[in-house]
Amino acid sequence: MYMFATVSADELKQHHIKYWNDLLSHKFILEMAADSLPTEKFSFYLRQDQIFLKEFCTFLLIAKQESSDQELTIWFENLYHSTIDSEMQMQRKLLLSLGISNIDNNATAMAMAPATSDYISFLRQASSSTENLEVIVSAMAPCPWSYLEIAQKLSKSDIKTDVYYKWVQFYSSKESQQQIEELKNILSRLYDQADESTRTTMKRYFGAACKYEYNFWQGAYTT
Repeated sequence: MYMFATVSADELKQHHIKYWNDLLSHKFILEMAADSLPTEKFSFYLRQDQIFLKEFCTFLLIAKQESSDQELTIWFENLYHSTIDSEMQMQRKLLLSLGISNIDNNATAMAMAPATSDYISFLRQASSSTENLEVIVSAMAPCPWSYLEIAQKLSKSDIKTDVYYKWVQFYSSKESQQQIEELKNILSRLYDQADESTRTTMKRYFGAACKYEYNFWQGAYTT
């Protein structure tokens, strides 16, 4: 994997730092840290995320198809399998521990929340953009990147609730850190190689994705 300085990726984040900070300080996150978040809200979040991640995996396959760079193709493929085989399976185990069985049937039967539907529509629109690869990476980056930072923040708290602790351990793991470093390298390289118009578009999609991430947490919290 290419190793580039991640200054450009950090510039995108800094450009939308208010939205980013709002993500890290959402009540859902703060109450997880304090062990005061009702597990019903966490269960709702997990089931919605199962719906979302299925679409996210489709999004990653589109990114793989759009890439003519062999190393980027491999990275998208690895992230796809990591999402399917590790992340979604981790969530399923947490749901089982919360007493939710027949997860596939529950996920299918469960109504898609407006925030989930809106986020999925945004990803579909991004995947059809004319500047496909730059937009695709900009649109998907805030999701895994913010999860890492949220989990790293929560790892400093003395969380007692088992499902919250396991969630934090997964998203703050060394594997997650490596994945995000690679993502930031990719995002930086695409940004550095883009013309000014494409950079503006990348900023717009990155910022929009931050808003959809916030709305996803908000939807879970207010349910």
